[in-house]
Amino acid sequence: MMEITIVIPVYNRERLLPRTLASVVAQTYRPLHVVLVDNGSTDASPAVLRDFEMRQSAPDFRVTVCREPTPGAPAARNAGLRHVTSEWVMFFDSDDEMAPQLVANYVATIIGNPEADLVYTDVEIVDERGVARVKRSPRKINAHFLCGHIFHTYLSTQRYVVRRRLLESVGGWDVRLSCWNDWELGIRLLLHTSRLVKAGAANPLVLVHAHGDSITGNSFSDKVDALLASVDVAEQTVNASNRRDKNRLLNCLVYKKTVLAALCTREGSPLGAQLFAETMQHLASPRLSLLFAAGYRLACRGIRGTTRVVELFLRCH
Repeated sequence: MMEITIVIPVYNRERLLPRTLASVVAQTYRPLHVVLVDNGSTDASPAVLRDFEMRQSAPDFRVTVCREPTPGAPAARNAGLRHVTSEWVMFFDSDDEMAPQLVANYVATIIGNPEADLVYTDVEIVDERGVARVKRSPRKINAHFLCGHIFHTYLSTQRYVVRRRLLESVGGWDVRLSCWNDWELGIRLLLHTSRLVKAGAANPLVLVHAHGDSITGNSFSDKVDALLASVDVAEQTVNASNRRDKNRLLNCLVYKKTVLAALCTREGSPLGAQLFAETMQHLASPRLSLLFAAGYRLACRGIRGTTRVVELFLRCH
């Protein structure tokens, strides 16, 4: 049977880590290789990892604990990737949970689709108030899937398993990016392959816990420079590609900045209006300027659905 590797970076997660690790142990599929990367924790997380390795290691459940001193999840994930020997690898965060059938579901999809490079799924997100919502991705892979990822992040960290060689060929995780690094990696992956398959599951098999102490957090204005850095890198990557829809993708990235500006404005930060004004300077089309301006105003008011309207417009133009 094929081995699946799960890489989990850990930074100061002694309280939440046991919940995540328990969900990994509960996987119905074996063999598994679990790579746990301590990213310079100052709490008891390293002890939790060592105890997990000692108690859970088995021939069909290998556990590797390593350390990466360079701060940031991308560096820790790359460190974990260097320990991967299996053909397929998945990444997970140390504060989220996977349903017992997740890996088995991935493997069944891989076996049924041997040409696939990446298998993805839906997730359920629960906020600090306990309010849950399901974040879905389309089943059909078409020319617009990358555009959709730019708007909706179909390939967030916890949502897929990928061939190791593909991940290595696109350069792994960008250690320069502290925010939206999974979104940026997803763009590089989608520029290199369209051989994606959605895992067949009636309900989401990944539970994401959204809270202020998560890697991304829930405030945008406090980290707007880091978020813009990821968008800038994505723009450079798209510009360097040979995609026939390059201009459409670049316009999608401009609207990504427009949405970020609106989120900052909703938080009461003057950075929102400043970013919006700077973003509009990069639009040569009067129609797009009017559309993006309307989208910004509606997003500032928290009206949902505006991004979908802009996305549909860009698909057709």
